[in-house]
Amino acid sequence: MSIFELEIGWAATADRRRYVDWELLACDEVCGVFPAARDDALLVLYSGDRRDFRTWARSLTTNEKGVLQ
Repeated sequence: MSIFELEIGWAATADRRRYVDWELLACDEVCGVFPAARDDALLVLYSGDRRDFRTWARSLTTNEKGVLQ
């Protein structure tokens, strides 16, 4: 397992923040989430590798049509 920083500055509204929270809960590879020193980031304990984490993190900022939110 590794700890990665997840940028969440794009999730400024309450709805988008809830979306991030649900996605973190739904991901089987996420084993823990901790606050970071910055308000616009979270530390994520992730069981996959860096490439898998980046792919998963990028999927958070796109909707079902592949458009950045």
